[in-house]
Amino acid sequence: MEEELKYMFIHEKPVKILVKLQSPKEYYASALSTEIDATYSHTVKILQRLAEHDLVEFEERGRKKIVTLTDRGARLAEIFTELMDELEPRPSI
Repeated sequence: MEEELKYMFIHEKPVKILVKLQSPKEYYASALSTEIDATYSHTVKILQRLAEHDLVEFEERGRKKIVTLTDRGARLAEIFTELMDELEPRPSI
């Protein structure tokens, strides 16, 4: 199972979800799918896989399921954010 987790982050959408969830904004699956430019069903599948690996959790509020990062998910999101910042092109001098 952990081997699958390593290779999941080669894909852009799971990383985008983790990074988006760092925001103080409350997210649910359909809002996330819009923000990461993915279908709702694809987003739900990714969220289910992230939950299986204890990276996100869900809280039901009325008809919505709010998605939040677990401590482990927050650590990984921070690492991905730093990596993405490091990979940004640097201005030429």
